[in-house]
Amino acid sequence: MKPGKPGPVDDDLDFTKPVAVPPPAPTPQQLETARKEAAKGGVELSQAGYYIAIARRAAAKIPPRNGERHALLVVEDDPDLSNLLVEIFTVAGFEVRRAANRAQINAEVNKPILPDLILLDIVLPDADGLQILGRLRAHPKYARMPVIMMTGKADVTDVKAGLAAGADGYVSKPFKMSALVAAVNLVLGKS
Repeated sequence: MKPGKPGPVDDDLDFTKPVAVPPPAPTPQQLETARKEAAKGGVELSQAGYYIAIARRAAAKIPPRNGERHALLVVEDDPDLSNLLVEIFTVAGFEVRRAANRAQINAEVNKPILPDLILLDIVLPDADGLQILGRLRAHPKYARMPVIMMTGKADVTDVKAGLAAGADGYVSKPFKMSALVAAVNLVLGKS
């Protein structure tokens, strides 16, 4: 056990180790829902050139875990984009943490106060964002943590895969920052 923290040590996730038990495959209902959402997003992509807001509205406003303001974990390996996202979301009133690889993701998701939402890239230098999402969804401590996929993979099949894996939203690059902030607010129940 960790000092001062009840519960087993395996309460934390470790993305540097192989998966002991793979996450369950999406149900037929999850696949159908994701297919419909992805098809709608495909129409928006062809009309506007980006996904405006494929995001699921929270049933109720999600309060900040730290009691003050929402904390986001930005998982992005491009340092320029990561810096821009930190700046944009800080100005929008969020606390922003970041990670660019498995080790940094481990450090961030295993801190005592969890982030309120994760913006997760799919293509990372040493990880696949969909596998990271699957491991989050399979772990009881992180299963309900809101996650928005933020990626250059914009094909309808990519969107379907992300939503079926349990993403709460999917925003393709390049994106308008206002659309990404709106998606985050929607998923957190702030709008």
